[in-house]
Amino acid sequence: MNAGLVHRIGPFRGYVLLARALAALGFAVLRFDQGGLGDSAASTLGSTERRRVEIDAAIEMLRSETGTDRFIVGGICSGADDAFLLAGLDPRISGVILLDGLAYRTPGFWLRHLVRKLRAPHAWRTLQRHHWLPGVDLYREHPARTAAVQQLQRLVERDVRILFVFTSGSSHYFNHCRQLRAGLGNAAAAAQVTLEHWPDCDHTFFLQCDRQRLQQRVLAWAQSEFPRINAAPIPVASSAP
Repeated sequence: MNAGLVHRIGPFRGYVLLARALAALGFAVLRFDQGGLGDSAASTLGSTERRRVEIDAAIEMLRSETGTDRFIVGGICSGADDAFLLAGLDPRISGVILLDGLAYRTPGFWLRHLVRKLRAPHAWRTLQRHHWLPGVDLYREHPARTAAVQQLQRLVERDVRILFVFTSGSSHYFNHCRQLRAGLGNAAAAAQVTLEHWPDCDHTFFLQCDRQRLQQRVLAWAQSEFPRINAAPIPVASSAP
């Protein structure tokens, strides 16, 4: 699912390349812009209702054309937030890919954040920046932390497989692998949850090597958690059109 003001191809065609690579493994893949995003017109429905209607339409289309009854939803940034929300609303969703998705600041986060700030040049000039304020991002609709903890627990109990990937784009609210469990409870350490923290990678996967790295990780995760019969070797899509 698309996010923010991103064109339908995703940041630096990342969605296109990832979709093609997954399709090459035998997965049926649909990229789509939600109402008001990318090339889609704005919807008159309320936020949560719009998401439910749109994902239901997307799933029903895939189901009717492919016969599958298990689905993975995913996206980057606010697209990841929507994927997490919808996974709790639709029992047909068996997997979730969250690229710089939700997380919650913990005491450990603040300690590590402060230490790094004090070590960095001109640190004191930036101590009052917006990312020191409560919340994660003002333009993103994260649930209350208690609700997110409960939802993650329900997803794990439902055996939904979840891939978290955090990049430097989430550094203002996530900065260590231990933070996921500290912020989202014991379910974050369950076998159904896979976590990657790539502080050397930027939020939009600008570098081709980072896009290929993401492809390799997502494809390996998809093959491991949702094995296909006679699956082909993991491909890596090039940046060519």
